[in-house]
Amino acid sequence: MANSNHVKKWVTLAIILSIFTLTFLILKPIIMPIIFGLLFAYIFGPVYKRIKAIVKNENLAATLLVLSLTALVAVPVIYLVPVIVNQAFETYVMIQNLNLTEILGNIIESDAVSTLAINIDSIIGAMFTTFLTQFKDMLVNLPTLIFQFAVFLFTFFFATRDAEKLQKYISSLSPFPKATEERFLKEFRGITNAIIFGQVFIGIIQGLALGAGLFFLGVPKVLVLTFIAMIVSMIPVLGSWLVWLPTSIFLLMTGQAFAGIFLILYGGLFVSSIDNLLRPYILSKRSTLPIALSLIGTIGGLFYFGIIGLVLGPLIIAYTLIIIEFYRQGKLKDLFSK
Repeated sequence: MANSNHVKKWVTLAIILSIFTLTFLILKPIIMPIIFGLLFAYIFGPVYKRIKAIVKNENLAATLLVLSLTALVAVPVIYLVPVIVNQAFETYVMIQNLNLTEILGNIIESDAVSTLAINIDSIIGAMFTTFLTQFKDMLVNLPTLIFQFAVFLFTFFFATRDAEKLQKYISSLSPFPKATEERFLKEFRGITNAIIFGQVFIGIIQGLALGAGLFFLGVPKVLVLTFIAMIVSMIPVLGSWLVWLPTSIFLLMTGQAFAGIFLILYGGLFVSSIDNLLRPYILSKRSTLPIALSLIGTIGGLFYFGIIGLVLGPLIIAYTLIIIEFYRQGKLKDLFSK
């Protein structure tokens, strides 16, 4: 009888593990859209509450928010992506036609100028090839991307509308004591705000600000430069100077002294200081994420997840370190003692 019960337990365990494994395999292709749907529900939660306060209907408020976000994403993708790709190709051709050895020779007097020029050309070529490869993959996988976007919107809608129910359900599953759970959620919110608003949002603002300056000066290929500026501005240690400094040097070397000097002043004094101007209004001091942690998470996430890793990478590492810190402080002892 004892052996029979033992066998039943193992069979039950095997069935449970099989069900969870199958569930994971089913969700695996759409796990990223689901994660981002939940993340956007958290980010736009305050917006949803304001809309609901006006329309007095949960479904209508969530629908209006989803439709607004869809339009906000779809319009730039449809109209700007082809232009960005075309400008990227034209920029690459223009750089290839430049005599980098001669240009660098006017700036640096060294025998290694030709080697430096070749290395720079190789780096630019590799970056352009990677960009075109990802764009080609996006076109090939367009039906899949459309389906994943639909899953994202579906998750976003219900996670936004039923945020309170979802929070209560997750809380009911939590193995932590109430005090530890509240502290845990507080730390998670702080680190999420630091990354989403302090890193991603401010990076986008910096990129757009630089793009406005480039457009004012009549710099060609402004969309490509703005897109690059937004990406590098999200990465700690790097920043928009990787765009405005080389562009300023190029303008000065082509005889556009006013534009070059203006861009140096605009980029150095205004664009690069946006981080310091906005951060105190967006984040509390307790939410500031260490630069080393942000850099490791961002670069690692970029390599593993692609461009969405700019958000997921630092979030995952930050959450992991929160759990480790809670364990170090002994706040998880009740969990492991059970």
